[in-house]
Amino acid sequence: MGTYDLEKEISCILQDSSKIQDYNAKLRNEYMKINDEARWLKIENSKLFFQYACAETSLAKYKAEYHAKSEEPDGPERTDSYAKSGGEKNNEPESSSASSEQIIPATISKEKISLVIVKKLRNLESIMPKEKVGYPA
Repeated sequence: MGTYDLEKEISCILQDSSKIQDYNAKLRNEYMKINDEARWLKIENSKLFFQYACAETSLAKYKAEYHAKSEEPDGPERTDSYAKSGGEKNNEPESSSASSEQIIPATISKEKISLVIVKKLRNLESIMPKEKVGYPA
């Protein structure tokens, strides 16, 4: 009778071990799915930061162009007082006001930031190719 109980105990242990192995496999698969989704989200986050940087750069360029156009009247709209003053407004030289030359360096630095973001994004994509990352449906 002692051997029967021992065989029964061994059988139960083997069944439990099999269940544990199955459970571990399920957990491993779930972990891999979550890890792939986290990678995908990081890439998407980087893309959003890149889009934001591009939008900021475009906005800065637009502001610089708008500011430059608003500082200088052109064509038939040019007034005699503006022409006589040599391009000065309110008796101030044009260089003392906020000109587009002062705005452009900020734009350049934002473009450099965008370039760095693009390089980092490309680096991320080369490290984690799209084929290996499971994109959620």
